[in-house]
Order: sequence, then C-alpha cells, then structure tokens
Amino acid sequence: MNTDTPKRIAILGFSLEANRFAPVCTEADFLARGYFEGEAISADARRPAPVINSGICGFYKVMDAEGPWEPVPIVFAGAHPNGPAEATFFNKLLDTMRKGLQAAGTLDGVYVCEHGAGLVVGNEDPDGEVFALVRGIVGPDVPVIATLDLHANISERMVSEPDVLISYLTNPHVDAFERGEEAARCMLEMFGGVAPKMASIRLPLVAPSVTLLTAEGHPYGDLIRLGQSRLGPDIMNVSITAGFAFSDTDRNGMTITVTAREDKAKAQALARELAIAGWADRKRYQTHMTNLEDSTRMALDVGQDPNRPNLLFCDPADNPGGGGRGNTTYILKAFAQAGVERALFGVFNDAPLVEKAFEAGIGGSFAATFNTAEPNEFSLPFEAEVTVEKLSDGEFVGEHGMVKGRTVQLGRSCLLSLGGIKIVVISIRQQCLSNDYFRHFGEDAAAARSTVVKSRGHFRAGFKHLFPPERIVEVDVPGLTSCNLHNFPWKHLPRPVYPMDQETTWEPPAPAVRT
Repeated sequence: MNTDTPKRIAILGFSLEANRFAPVCTEADFLARGYFEGEAISADARRPAPVINSGICGFYKVMDAEGPWEPVPIVFAGAHPNGPAEATFFNKLLDTMRKGLQAAGTLDGVYVCEHGAGLVVGNEDPDGEVFALVRGIVGPDVPVIATLDLHANISERMVSEPDVLISYLTNPHVDAFERGEEAARCMLEMFGGVAPKMASIRLPLVAPSVTLLTAEGHPYGDLIRLGQSRLGPDIMNVSITAGFAFSDTDRNGMTITVTAREDKAKAQALARELAIAGWADRKRYQTHMTNLEDSTRMALDVGQDPNRPNLLFCDPADNPGGGGRGNTTYILKAFAQAGVERALFGVFNDAPLVEKAFEAGIGGSFAATFNTAEPNEFSLPFEAEVTVEKLSDGEFVGEHGMVKGRTVQLGRSCLLSLGGIKIVVISIRQQCLSNDYFRHFGEDAAAARSTVVKSRGHFRAGFKHLFPPERIVEVDVPGLTSCNLHNFPWKHLPRPVYPMDQETTWEPPAPAVRT
C-alpha cells in the first residue's frame, strides 16, 4: 500500500451467536469473554497469543505488512454463544460505536468483525443495525467490509449496507484469521478503485448443525468448495452461510452471497447457480446419532477391552458453542452409574461446584451436586461423591484446533474424579475445543479409553490428530441445541423449510443485489 497519507481504518464489531431458547446474554457475559475498547483492540490483536476474534488479528497482519496505515479502533464486544443480548448493553455498545465513529473524523475504510447470528431482546436484526449505523455515519463512498461466521443469518440490511461480506469457509472454524486477512486485501482493492457488487439468495434449507461440517464428503463443504472454485478476476468472494437454526428468525436459511469486482450480473448468475446446486443436494443433510444406551455400552466395552480403539463421544445437544449451558448430566450420569472406566469428561460448566472443590482442596472428597446453579428443563442435578484431583486458574495457550496459539480462559477450574471418570469443571461457560482442555490438568484423551466433550463439531479440529471420524460418536440426548429440530417451539422460522418439512419445494428468486 504505497500512499503518502496512511489510510485511516476504523475497527469495530459485535459478535454473538444467539439461541432464542437460551437465557439472556448479559453485559457480564461479554466482559468475561471479550470486550475491547480503543487501543486495547490493537494491543491484543498484535499479541502473540491473543484473546480477541482472530479475524481482527488477520486484518491487522495484512495491513501492517502492506505499509503505513492508521487503525482507528472503536470497540469490539464478543460473547460465547448464548441467548439474546440484553437491550441495555447492546444500546450502550451502539452508542459507543456511534460516538467513536463520529469522533474519528475522516475515515478511509471500516472493518466490521461480526458473527452474524445475533439477537437482542426487542431487536431482531442487531447485526444489520450495526452495519446501518456504520454506513449512516461514514456515507456511501467509504469502503465497509465485514467478516462473518458461517452460521450467520443474513438479513437484507446485512447485504445492503456493507460493500463486501466475507464468511468463514471451514466448520470447525479454523480460518477466522485468514478471513480477516481477506477482508484487508479486499479493502486494499477498493482503495485501488474496485467497486464491488454483491448478490444474495436465501434457500429454505435449515439443516441440523451436525450435518454442516466442511470436511471432504460432507454436502456443505462440497458446496463451499464449488463456490471457491469460481473465484477469479471477476468474482472477489463467495460466502455460503448455513445460518443458525436456534436463532429462530425470519431470515433463517442457507444463504449464498457472491461479490463481483465490477459486474453485478455475474454476481447474480453465480449466486443463482450455487443456490440451485445447494438445493439439489439437500437430501444429503442427514444426522447419524447414537442413543444414550448404545453409547454407554460402547464406553463400557472400550473401557474393559484395551485392544479396542478408544472413542470420543460428543454431546451436541448441550453445546455451549450454540447457547447450550454446558451442564446437562444425561451422559455423565449414565456413564457413572454404569461404571464406565478410564474416561475423561469435559468441560462441565458449574462455577459453584468449582468453589466447593477449592474449599475441599486437592485430595479432598465431598458430595457434589453437578449443576447447582442453573436447573432448567434439561439441566437436571446429579449427585455423586467426588475427589478433587487438580485446581487451576483456568488460563492456558492452546496448541490445537480453534484455540491454537490463542489464550483460553476457563475461569477458576478443577479436575474431579468420580469412579472411573475424570471431569473438568469450569467457571466460564464454553465448549471443549481441543485436547488442550484436558492436558492443562495433566490428562490426555490419547490415554483415556473414552472421552466425552460438550461440543457440536468444533472439537473435531482440536482432536483430529487423535480420533478419526469413525471413532467419534454423536450422542442423542436432550438439550437446548438438540439436533432434532422438531423438538423446538419455533415462532419466527420461515416455514416450510427442509429437512423439517420434507415436502418443501423451491424455485430460486432473483438475487437481492447491493449496487
């Protein structure tokens, strides 16, 4: 970037994947996960092991390498997936964004790091509102580029306000950094005179989350790879967002968004082509779950027979990465009562239980109640005698998967033993993303016979060096993020949608276009 005057680029964002059926996401949830104002954004983005969203780190890396620029960091707020954000906090965040942009003076560009599946109490499209606020302040001629999670629910405002939308390409999401780099490169192209044109089409396809992996052989990954094969001189970006069903919005549904460098007709044509291809492949989005009884039997068998390969069991129905509370006890109770041996279980979210472990001290035993603080329809208490094996402040730098090179903060945490099961209990709700969560406590899934993780699919990136897909068991139990979408009282989800409504028919409309 060879300019005499450094480009001034504002950095801001709101990142929440909102599950309408989960408890409200509070200001404290954002402060615990990642709230950065002003220069704190730049400082963390340039740290060796950052906490802030990796997309921001990637954006900084490219801009720092391309020559002089002036970051104008405003505010970034990110929380672990949760319920809709409380309105008071979101309105305060918008006010901080507004005042920061107005005080910034002349800007050459804005990078917005969003999730895209946000909800706020009383506000159905907070992501679109962020984009509209930015555009309203900087005007129509300043480049506005946003990165999104591939579970984003795309609204009309999310297409009409920014110049370019860039979603992740991987699930598990291991390319957030690269998408931030891409956003910076697109910004540089716009500084060079490119005037992008976006086109978008939504399909009535709301697939269960476990069917949305992007590895070879999975339909969603195949569609994304088809889109990437169309990139070239005319096509700047192809983003295929599956959406997040549990947001229960009128904008749910897989969305194809294509950005052409100049020609909107080419963006429209490709969006239509990919939408038709995605719809034709809809019957491949099928779940393959294993019931709890069979899962327990499998864990017993591998615990008793060292010649069998070890197994990894996941609990997608209580996935904190989708708003699950991380504290249902169905699998834990079944495995404990059956006498499963040499098992690891993680991570269980229960701050009061952690405090009891600290009171007991290492080596101490006590009568534990798993899920002491948040009983609800799915999160039922389970009582058992446990022994405290390890205590920790819960902070480490990850080595695998989505947390590789990143600082992880579990809050005060402990390792408890319950019969043949060792359980990691944490204070800051999140999913178990890698074997690092066990190794931090001196345990290793490679040595265990059974490992249970509360996660839907992101764990796969952090355990793939230990467990090939055929040794991963998706357990069918109840929860706020159950893969059985018929279990939920939908109020806003467009109907009919496939696969819930098998009779759904669809013809692609003309793509929505940002000119």
